[in-house]
Amino acid sequence: MKILLVGADNKWAIERYYVNYLTKLGVDIYHFPAPDIIFNYHSKNIFNKLLFKSKIRTGYAGVNKQLIKIAYEYKPDIIWVFKGMEIFPETLETLGKDFKLANYNPDHPFIISSRGSGNTNVTRSVGKYHIHFCYHNELQKKIENEFGISTVFLPFGYEKNDISYIEQSVIVEKKKVCFQANPDKYREEKINLLTQNGFEVDVYGIGWEKTYLRNNPLVKIFPIASRADFWRLNQEYRVQLNLFRQYNFGSHNMRTFEIPAVGGIQLAPYSDEQASFFEEGKEIFFFKNDEEMIANIRKILALPLSEVDSIRIAARKRSLDSGYTFTDRASTVYNTFKAML
Repeated sequence: MKILLVGADNKWAIERYYVNYLTKLGVDIYHFPAPDIIFNYHSKNIFNKLLFKSKIRTGYAGVNKQLIKIAYEYKPDIIWVFKGMEIFPETLETLGKDFKLANYNPDHPFIISSRGSGNTNVTRSVGKYHIHFCYHNELQKKIENEFGISTVFLPFGYEKNDISYIEQSVIVEKKKVCFQANPDKYREEKINLLTQNGFEVDVYGIGWEKTYLRNNPLVKIFPIASRADFWRLNQEYRVQLNLFRQYNFGSHNMRTFEIPAVGGIQLAPYSDEQASFFEEGKEIFFFKNDEEMIANIRKILALPLSEVDSIRIAARKRSLDSGYTFTDRASTVYNTFKAML
């Protein structure tokens, strides 16, 4: 099986997990890093950045020309596009005549919440693919009903070889709330609400020092954690708060799986999807409104240590036993592609 994978190749990219594990399953992969090519172009100098922002010269045309050339030289069985901000719908129409096309969007094709979460190329291209992998059940239904295209449920996961797990007995617990992600208006409002109710919150990410929370005495701001520190922090804090981006509402995100993978105690917005992955009150905690969020934080902080340890053990065991790793997600992709050939 030959796959031409179109997606990022930086250290944060989810694509790299799939390249790694599909290769181990015997798949021949050509990784075309279209997002990186565009990023390197407009980051080269201020002139290029201005041209990109004004859409006078985006670099997209050259990437599309290069993709078509690679496809007809490499002759893959399937072209798998991640998100696809850089790829024109017309390019997909051309390629779709001779190749099977698949898409996976770890954000959302119809909810563009920031400059990096999508664009008109993504939205206009939904109907050009032969199959969509979706992390969101409602998105699956929309694509199937409105475009008549097959979809496969592909949840997020965690990378088992990335985890730095420390025995819980060695961890010195911090009986506080922790949030590890970058800010947006919704997240800032929720954290501010917590401080209004007397909770101390430690935040880790890029940009918090530019928000109004920088002057809040109950909020401590830290830089984004290294991966090793990220896992340790999930273990150290009594409460790991998970606040969704707009496109994750009603679904789940990466933190859904990463926090419990090391035995972190997660408090997240309720969704049927998340409730199908972890059992409420035993492996995870949910909230449906602000009142429940505040009440559950008080509850978790007041739990006796023996019960806290039981929840941590149960969450980690569920993660390890339930096929939530990217190895498992890659197997889903492999079996889907195999059935298409």
